[in-house]
Amino acid sequence: MGNKSYGLNYERKEKKLLESYGWTVFRQRGSFSCFDIIAFKDDNWLVESIKSTKQKNYSYKKEIEKLKEIKMPNGTIKRLILYHKGKRKIIYESSGINEIQE
Repeated sequence: MGNKSYGLNYERKEKKLLESYGWTVFRQRGSFSCFDIIAFKDDNWLVESIKSTKQKNYSYKKEIEKLKEIKMPNGTIKRLILYHKGKRKIIYESSGINEIQE
């Protein structure tokens, strides 16, 4: 399995997981944007960046800093999800409260 299909499979898996919890989910297919998943449920928004690696050790400091810099409306949840050998781990999560000052 190539690296690209390896990552896409985890995006699909994450989409199904969120849908099972009642979220309406959109994958940003082929966009190469910061977020791979955009979801909403009631008045809540969730944006996720999905990473997958076969490597044992890898640093996501740059990705986390990039996520912190992106301003989103209050209440939007931003996440960085890592899949390693089939296991899901939330690397970063921000509730988005008070991110945009008006």
